[in-house]
Amino acid sequence: MDPRLQELLDRQEIARLLARYAHACDRCDGEAMAAVYWPDSWDDHGRDQASGPDFARLMTGEIIPRTCETLSHLLGQSLIEIDGDRAGAETYYLAVTRSLGKDGEPRCNQLGGRYVDRLERRGGEWRIEHRTCLRDWSVTLRIEEDHFALAMLKPGHRSGEDLSYPVLGWQHGAKL
Repeated sequence: MDPRLQELLDRQEIARLLARYAHACDRCDGEAMAAVYWPDSWDDHGRDQASGPDFARLMTGEIIPRTCETLSHLLGQSLIEIDGDRAGAETYYLAVTRSLGKDGEPRCNQLGGRYVDRLERRGGEWRIEHRTCLRDWSVTLRIEEDHFALAMLKPGHRSGEDLSYPVLGWQHGAKL
């Protein structure tokens, strides 16, 4: 195969893997999130560090449900450098959560940063081997008003009830 075509395919597979991570994290889908990591991988999210699969289970089983009502990732540009079966990637992200403050009032937490990943292809499949989550900025704002609360938009769900699963042909809790 033309090496340029292989590089395009590799980049597409890595970009899809990164998007699968964000989807699984936002939907609190631990199994799908764990599947983006190799079993012997490592995730460094500051205070929370563990093997990739353990980190996924910790986040989706305990941290996200306890700390926020909703979580949404928006991924920005990714710089991806491929060297055979290894790759490095820097991907910008914006993560936004809705949570309750200590005073019981709703808060909007925004975090902007970058995922710096080392990826590896094994058996023809790309997965994350090491991830470091970098914080470039963050802000927490009190929610004074929610203009869209009454807009009758369908709600997102952290379960198989989320409309994305049937549209994508996926099942919550299954490897994507």
